[in-house]
Amino acid sequence: MSEELYARQHSTYRAVHESIIVAAKKLIAQQGFRAMNVIDLAGEAEVSRATLYNHLRDKEAIGITLAQYEVEGALSFLGTPADFLINFANQISQSEVLKAIRENDRDLLPTIFMPKYDETAGPIWRQVGEVLSHRLGDKAGMAFIWLVGQALAPLSPESIKLQVEAMLPRTLF
Repeated sequence: MSEELYARQHSTYRAVHESIIVAAKKLIAQQGFRAMNVIDLAGEAEVSRATLYNHLRDKEAIGITLAQYEVEGALSFLGTPADFLINFANQISQSEVLKAIRENDRDLLPTIFMPKYDETAGPIWRQVGEVLSHRLGDKAGMAFIWLVGQALAPLSPESIKLQVEAMLPRTLF
């Protein structure tokens, strides 16, 4: 396969995948995670159900993938370790997708945020752990658990800032 053909196919795959993600975010915000069905999702994304299942094997994979998208952007934030953690927590806490899931399908959050490492979401959570370890040292484990807590029961931005400042010693700022 030529590099040009591969690049074109990869670009098409990513565009379809992105349209599925955008459609899922919209439907979850409107209906909740459980009420969303794959027929509506395929229609909203303008793809066949077979294409949808080629990208995401089931509804749980959709939820995990959306959670991944919500946290991936926060990983690249630069700044002090405290600023990084505050930004990360705020993004998770203020996510519209996670808000809709918290309001309509709260019992699904542990499944989405605490996946088994041998499944689809494992690499992103290992990456979060690695970034936290690199940025926060021995405070990473506590910060990781605290961040998951923000997804399950978010605090206000002011409370996030106060808790991060209490969690991280001044030497990390």
